[in-house]
Amino acid sequence: MTSLFITGWLSAACSSSSHPSQVSGGDPDSAGGRNGAGSIQTGTSSEAGGSGGGLTDACAGVVSTARPIPLDMYIMLDTSSSMLDVTTANVSKWDAVKSALEAFIKDQASAGLGVGLQYFPLEKPSAPTSCASNAECGDSGPCLLKICNGVEGIYPCQAAADCVDSSGKDYGPCMQLAQCSNDPDYVCFTPGKPCTAAAAAPDLGTCTVTARSVCEHTASCDAAAYAAPSAAIAALPGAATSLLTSIDSKMPSGNTPTAPALSGALQQASAWASAHANHRVVAVLATDGLPTECMPTDIAAVAGIAAAGVAARPSISTFVIGVFAPSDIAQGAQSNLNAIAAQGGTTKAFLVDTTQDVSKQFLTALDTIRGARLACEFQIPSSAIDQTLDFGHVNVQLTSQGRADVVYYVGSASACDAATGGWYYDVAPTAGTPTKIIACPASCSAFQAAEVGASVGIAVGCTTVVK
Repeated sequence: MTSLFITGWLSAACSSSSHPSQVSGGDPDSAGGRNGAGSIQTGTSSEAGGSGGGLTDACAGVVSTARPIPLDMYIMLDTSSSMLDVTTANVSKWDAVKSALEAFIKDQASAGLGVGLQYFPLEKPSAPTSCASNAECGDSGPCLLKICNGVEGIYPCQAAADCVDSSGKDYGPCMQLAQCSNDPDYVCFTPGKPCTAAAAAPDLGTCTVTARSVCEHTASCDAAAYAAPSAAIAALPGAATSLLTSIDSKMPSGNTPTAPALSGALQQASAWASAHANHRVVAVLATDGLPTECMPTDIAAVAGIAAAGVAARPSISTFVIGVFAPSDIAQGAQSNLNAIAAQGGTTKAFLVDTTQDVSKQFLTALDTIRGARLACEFQIPSSAIDQTLDFGHVNVQLTSQGRADVVYYVGSASACDAATGGWYYDVAPTAGTPTKIIACPASCSAFQAAEVGASVGIAVGCTTVVK
């Protein structure tokens, strides 16, 4: 990893003012700044990383330690009933993910990281706790009174036709819901028979037809509900207690309302970023399934929600973690989540395979997000002696293996070149006041691939080098 510093050039040779740090010249996003004589340097090289040679030695000046952009994440965690499914390691997906989250929160490497947490689904405030008929459920109905007998898991039905899939395969019959008398969390399919087959297994009692059940659609579709955190974003380690208490109190149940959950996560992240302009804030969507509740449920539309988060100001990226069994992957679960991640500005989803160590994989994903591109976003340096900063006199330079290369200013993320990279402000100077310098992906990769001892400098005082 490269070391970072801010370089404030104080030479009068780089300033139009007799005061060594009072700079003027072009705003890099103004017509005068781009075209005015002598106000902007133009690079001629197109090497990877967007470099165009070093700045003149006459600009050498004060060096101070950089302040990397603090990272805050709002985690939207799937707690649908399928999270109780058992992994190959004979622990539930929920227990494995919970263990990883707790380890991440307690990790000393997370100190200073801001973390907030919410879950999906959340229940509608009006949803009844139980039902014996569809009428009792109201808009949360129907009441789950019948399920298909010929398929693993709980698939509600009203009639036999509901148990036939689109290919014509019959998963019936449609039968009355039955549960084990000693533990109602277990659904069974042979009323009147013992639930436990193996002698060494716990005694679950007798399979008994259910008199009262639950409504099928209790999940809230209100994005604002998911924007309100269970544990508010706050810096670790101080936030650890509230986060751990929240996780320990949660038990999975219900369906998967991905769209409002992601919308709410982006709303919270955006509000937090607006109030903390010098932070980088991201949303983390962790799920073990595809949308099953609340419109929209198609992946393209959900990915569009992630894309809107990136396009908004402040821009919020969405990281995605998918916890999947091989059967889920075979049905395209990974590619679907990759689509959400790509539109959310993070390229692809992290895959957690339930046939392997789920806790370890989930923790690795969180560790990667924690460190993702942090070395490629920098706080705007103030001028060396508290003078007004001229955004037309800022440069980014990578020094590696004895060579200093200036990275070109490109104006915006959309102008980043896949090969030559560059950098841009989070807000164009003509539209507002920038708070961050952001390296394009190619330049970011060059920074992170540089040898030990390499450094990234932010130069204040010399006219901005534009490709």
